[in-house]
Amino acid sequence: MSTGDDMSTSTPPSSAADDRARVAELLGREPRGRYEIVVRDAVGDPVVLRNAPFLDDGTPMPTRYWLIGSEEVRRIGRLEASGGVDAAEAAVPADELAEAHARYAAERDAEIPANHEGPRPSGGVGGTRVGVKCLHAHWAWHLAGGDDPVGRWIEGQLTSSDTDPLVAIRDTSTTVHLPDGTTHEMPWGATTLTDRWLRDTDPPRPEALTNALGTIADHLDDVLREHPELLDTTGLTFAGPTVASLARVEIGADEVDDRIALARDAGEEIFRIVATDTTADRAFHPGLPSAHVDTIVATCCIVLAFLRRLHLDTADLVTVPVDHGPVARG
Repeated sequence: MSTGDDMSTSTPPSSAADDRARVAELLGREPRGRYEIVVRDAVGDPVVLRNAPFLDDGTPMPTRYWLIGSEEVRRIGRLEASGGVDAAEAAVPADELAEAHARYAAERDAEIPANHEGPRPSGGVGGTRVGVKCLHAHWAWHLAGGDDPVGRWIEGQLTSSDTDPLVAIRDTSTTVHLPDGTTHEMPWGATTLTDRWLRDTDPPRPEALTNALGTIADHLDDVLREHPELLDTTGLTFAGPTVASLARVEIGADEVDDRIALARDAGEEIFRIVATDTTADRAFHPGLPSAHVDTIVATCCIVLAFLRRLHLDTADLVTVPVDHGPVARG
């Protein structure tokens, strides 16, 4: 699904009962307030709801536009998983964001009767007062025609990032997000891989490094058995706190762009250096924070295991913080 010819704000012929059943299916529950379907996809499936400012029981509903289309939820969840919330907030000027929140709130509040007494919905997009909380809410408003700078930023990001697999490295797991929306979680992250293979000696023994690389490669083979098309990928993105540290080591500085390219040859060279240094020596590498002196070797193992197995010469490293996985709905 894109934001072009296959997305419509018109309503094709459809019964109210069918629409309500489908909305409940996409939400995973019965709607608790009044709404309109304001955006559908090419086949008429609901994508965005416009909510009344109160639920049926009188509870304030701050989120005016709600994203429910399964494909759009997947796309935005993937963007959030790669640190999209922080990246969007950094990219959009604060004054423009504040003005967008005010426009959103004004439209919602205009639907509240003048004589209303009691609690009222507050905040701007998705109930947010300051900054960016949820990209799903911004994308829903944008698709519905809202004047939202975050929505425009999202559109640019989706255009460039939908086709590359994303590998999110955390302390205790590594999750592969595939373009078709499926995810595969490996029970090895930067800390657990370090604890299992790389702590016995300082620096690690060559056979320990081989075992760490092989552990990731074995799990990646499990993914490839289910998704052999992954072997045909021409791009790969890594994200996570230790990935950001790897990017800083590559640049040799504390301040780096939100996304940098890492050539495989450069990654191999960094791996050779940090894997043969003692922990104490690693602490002097420019850009490497003290928190990741222990785990940078494991991070290199994970990144290189993917690059080697997929025969890639380069990958992108995302340096903004990573959220804890895709968010279900905005």
